[in-house]
Amino acid sequence: MSTPLRERPSVEASAEPTLRARMLGQRLERMLPQAAQVRVKLMDGRTAWPHLDVRATNATGDAVRISRTQAHVAARWIIRCHPGADWALARTFDLRTGSLDGGAA
Repeated sequence: MSTPLRERPSVEASAEPTLRARMLGQRLERMLPQAAQVRVKLMDGRTAWPHLDVRATNATGDAVRISRTQAHVAARWIIRCHPGADWALARTFDLRTGSLDGGAA
């Protein structure tokens, strides 16, 4: 019988961003000055090394090119900041507010 190692709290889409999330947003704004939002999704969460799907958009909703390294660093920081979110669904992190929602960027 398999049991989860630990229960993770669920993330509410309308929850007020924490101080940690707002600070992360500020750091990511400095790292990705042209981006306003970052969309993160785990492509296959069943494998030991899941593949990340990361996309950044600017304030007008246009796609922004970011390097693979920037994408992976941003995605891992966002995932660590919101461990209870279901990352099999696409989640959008707003860099200005630090809020996480289920919408697509």
